[in-house]
Amino acid sequence: MKCTLNNQIRTYLKSKKVVNPINVTFTQKQYVNGQRIDDPSSEQNFRHFRNVLNRKVFGNGYKRFNRQLQMLVVREVSSDIRHHLHCVIEQPQRYEFEEFVSLIHSVWSVTKFGYEQIHIEKPSSQQREDGWLDYIMKDYTKVSLSTSIDYVNSTVLSN
Repeated sequence: MKCTLNNQIRTYLKSKKVVNPINVTFTQKQYVNGQRIDDPSSEQNFRHFRNVLNRKVFGNGYKRFNRQLQMLVVREVSSDIRHHLHCVIEQPQRYEFEEFVSLIHSVWSVTKFGYEQIHIEKPSSQQREDGWLDYIMKDYTKVSLSTSIDYVNSTVLSN
């Protein structure tokens, strides 16, 4: 049953393509002021990042016209119990890759749980885009794929 559900989720998510995607892994601080990161605090931290990033990209249009970047966000816990996030984020056409990478770094670094180690890549082919989706939806680092998806912050799901 679990395998069938996970396969259905994978098929659905692969049908929700992010336009002009970049692949991002965000590391997270595991403790801040005695608070241990968990799924709700990770979701809240990423929501703050998403809001600030969208305001910087779209200005007032983010709130007034609901303009926002497409994103797919998947939470993961590594074998050494470190929380991190794998994402696919839309790169706006008006930003050069390096400029957008710099913006992502600066916004992430001021979030409560944002850690300096971030991996960002521009997929060079459709095969690389698909490979990243396969990687972020792998089973062995998740209790369940359905509970690992950050539905609140994955804006591509509402399209």
